Amino acid sequence: MTVDLNDIAIFAAVAKGGSFTKAAQTLGMPKSTVSERVARLEARLGVRLLERTTRSLRLTASGAAYLGRVAHVLEELDDAEAAVTAAHNTPRGLLRVGSPLLIARVFLADVVVEYLERFPDVLVELVVGDRPFDVSEENLDVAIHVVGPLDAQLVARKLGIGGRVCVASPAYLERHGAPATPRAIGDHACLVNGASRSASWTFERDGESVTIPVLARYAVTSLELVRRAALAGLGLAVLPAFLCARDLAENKLVQVLAPWSSAEISVHLVYPSHRHLAARVRAFVDLVVERLPSFPSKGIGPLP
Repeated sequence: MTVDLNDIAIFAAVAKGGSFTKAAQTLGMPKSTVSERVARLEARLGVRLLERTTRSLRLTASGAAYLGRVAHVLEELDDAEAAVTAAHNTPRGLLRVGSPLLIARVFLADVVVEYLERFPDVLVELVVGDRPFDVSEENLDVAIHVVGPLDAQLVARKLGIGGRVCVASPAYLERHGAPATPRAIGDHACLVNGASRSASWTFERDGESVTIPVLARYAVTSLELVRRAALAGLGLAVLPAFLCARDLAENKLVQVLAPWSSAEISVHLVYPSHRHLAARVRAFVDLVVERLPSFPSKGIGPLP
């Protein structure tokens, strides 16, 4: 025997209102539908729950006993709905975020701190690494995406464009000179971010694009360590603009190959596509967008 909670709720509304008319108005449905649903409940139970006359309506003994037993069930359902609605509207619970290490260090870490301060009922697990993140496999709520193709099953919110620059230390340039064109890079020691010394650097100018194969002197899977090697005068490096902005301003590194620019990368915030986005995710996405102007370089910025 299948229990229809809607029929029970309609019966309770009739009992509370004392009439089918009031119950219909409260529930926003036709009076005939209310009457039919109560009759269906009575038929399923095999008892009369209401005594109906032309002037009044009252509970039978069975109806009063039944209402007393189901009232707490309906109250618990109301409480459950209220709790779910509150959870959807108020950020709470665990938020798992994936981010490249450098973006986490120079930008996202402060966003997370503010997020935790704003919303005391949230918890955060920030997973960092210089690699693409698999949002589904790693059970992430949101991730910063900068490398590789976007997953079509995810919502991708474009945050801006990440600029990159080719740099070297003044000491290196004094010893070896600066390349006049991208093709001259082959005559220089190169420092690359990756597990292999084989790489390629792309440069653009006035609509022209040139990709140069690179056999690096030093390869390491950390942009921060590439930066340190460039500061030490070991060679040329292509770095995110935000990572070396201060070094350039303080003349610890010098941009080479201007007016050529290294190929830019798009930065996205990605998260699973849900019709009803959890409040904790929605609030975090909104805060990232709100704080984007504080990113520490003109190498990335919000889109128009």
